[in-house]
Amino acid sequence: LFKEKYPTWSPMAIKSALMTSAGDVLDGSNTNPAVIFRQGAGHVAPSNGAKAPVVYDSGFNDWLGFLCGTGQLTASYCPSIGIDPSDLNSASIAIGDLAGTQTVTRTMTNVSGKPLELTSAVTGMAGVTVTVSPATLSLAPGASRDYTVTFLRTSATLNSYVGGQLTWAGGPTDSRMPLVVRPVALAAPAEVTATP
Repeated sequence: LFKEKYPTWSPMAIKSALMTSAGDVLDGSNTNPAVIFRQGAGHVAPSNGAKAPVVYDSGFNDWLGFLCGTGQLTASYCPSIGIDPSDLNSASIAIGDLAGTQTVTRTMTNVSGKPLELTSAVTGMAGVTVTVSPATLSLAPGASRDYTVTFLRTSATLNSYVGGQLTWAGGPTDSRMPLVVRPVALAAPAEVTATP
């Protein structure tokens, strides 16, 4: 149905529209990491997804970079294209090893057919300071824009997940994505080498 309505949309754009327009499953607070892990982005409502104002898209090369970044692929080209898995342009943010601070990048595309003036808001994330930059975005129809989300652990318990939601308001409907991070004392690559 989505491909019929939006023939040029990729499978990831469709997934994004369904995720960012989803509603909560009523089994607890949507900032509780256990609830986020159970519901993901939430209960899908296809009619809401068809009206999503923005999408997060990714293609073959993005996923190749993701596989290289996770270590699941170790081809000779991986060092040049690998990305931090948290930087895959998806409609959620997950960081499994937040050692102090980390900045994640997302690219949002306006699919509403109208100019958008969007404002970000973060809920939850107890013990973690979250900064969205820029906090407001202007998007012409069809335009894409990068933004960053910086997570800084303040008082969150180490080795325990913290959850929240990032919402962009100002379009015909809001666009929401789940956030989950696990603060750790130290993060290091699986292998460290040095030259004398």
